[in-house]
Amino acid sequence: MKKDDIEINKITGHGLRHTHCTILLSQGYQVKTVADRLGNTPETIFETYSHSFEELEEQAVVSFSQSLQAGAVSGAEK
Repeated sequence: MKKDDIEINKITGHGLRHTHCTILLSQGYQVKTVADRLGNTPETIFETYSHSFEELEEQAVVSFSQSLQAGAVSGAEK
């Protein structure tokens, strides 16, 4: 494979910053930690990346539902 055969998407500095923040949030890092890394306040992170928090909320609901289902199965076995 030649270098010219590889397609690499370009990303701006702003895009990299956004990706960095979104990845950290999705991995469960505290908002204050992410804000400090980006030189922002937690309020700014909440305002700017609210879509990320909506996705995390959906993941939390799924995780909680799965825990309840697992508990119900475990309880039924006793």
